[in-house]
Amino acid sequence: MKPKKPKSKSKNLHNSKNLHISKNLPKSKISKNKNSKIVCIAAVAMTIDGKIARYSGHASNWTSKEDKRHLHKIEDSCDVMVVGRKSYKLAQKPLSKRNVVVFTRSVETTQKESERLVLLNPQNVDFVKFAAEKNYSRACVLGGPEIYSYFLEHNLLDELYITVEPLVFGEGLGLFNRPVETKNFKLKSVKKLNKCGTLLQHYVKS
Repeated sequence: MKPKKPKSKSKNLHNSKNLHISKNLPKSKISKNKNSKIVCIAAVAMTIDGKIARYSGHASNWTSKEDKRHLHKIEDSCDVMVVGRKSYKLAQKPLSKRNVVVFTRSVETTQKESERLVLLNPQNVDFVKFAAEKNYSRACVLGGPEIYSYFLEHNLLDELYITVEPLVFGEGLGLFNRPVETKNFKLKSVKKLNKCGTLLQHYVKS
């Protein structure tokens, strides 16, 4: 009898003073290549009425412990986190031990703030090329809406992990903040995370 091949362990993948970002980032040199080497994964927590926050700068302390555990697993699986200015300020402490790129127009191209923190102007710098130079293969996109929209409209979002918490805000910020050309994704899995009904939805680019 042929010896059985051992099963491979699959990764369980499942939020500066000179920082400034405009409401709508302009079109840029960022690559639209569908076959870009870096895999970009959006990690999102939202309410059942589709809100990711009540207002700009709203901390994500309303999400469940299961969501936070799932988020940390995604972050652990990625080489770099990509965030906007406000999202970075909200999560500066937990992100301090990770490689982080903050999208901002406060710098001309890129500016190294520390060994792990880089400011990048997406208007003038191709993020895909930047990531390749750094040997990054997986990026975790953490928002906010401007950053999610930017990656979506430039066809760079390969996967979305959306945690839907059983809460209703009634008003607030949506996942994306402007219309883009229709993008198609395929539902890969849905998982109930707790007794309250928090759902984890995993979508991949189709």
